[in-house]
Amino acid sequence: MLVKIITGLIIGTGMSFIMSGIITIVNTGIDTEYLGRWMKAWAIAWSIATPIAIMIGPIARKYAVSISGYISK
Repeated sequence: MLVKIITGLIIGTGMSFIMSGIITIVNTGIDTEYLGRWMKAWAIAWSIATPIAIMIGPIARKYAVSISGYISK
């Protein structure tokens, strides 16, 4: 159980960090206020992405195992 939570934390943190940074650049560009906008966007994204990653991670793993078993046949 602890591994599932830690995995979700890592995935949620990494994905939300990278995606919020890129989306902030696309939407507002890079200027002197960029870092502040990015960190605000990341805080919001992290609070949504991490619990979802923790909940969906085990389900995704089951599907991946099933698909990989089907492909390897």
